[in-house]
Amino acid sequence: MYKIQFRNPQGRLVTAQNRDAETIQKLADQARHEMPETHEVRVREVVQDQASGDFIWADCTADFTR
Repeated sequence: MYKIQFRNPQGRLVTAQNRDAETIQKLADQARHEMPETHEVRVREVVQDQASGDFIWADCTADFTR
């Protein structure tokens, strides 16, 4: 599961969740295209913490903003 957050052209924070990495990539590309300087894209993925076994949101923004 992925969660993406970004600013739309009106300046509002948009949040979406999806299991498909391709969909998240399309949203990240769209955000960067519409607002190149101020898109503030942030992508997180649910992963399991090795130490505690808990599921946490881990930042993976770099994977989607190259």
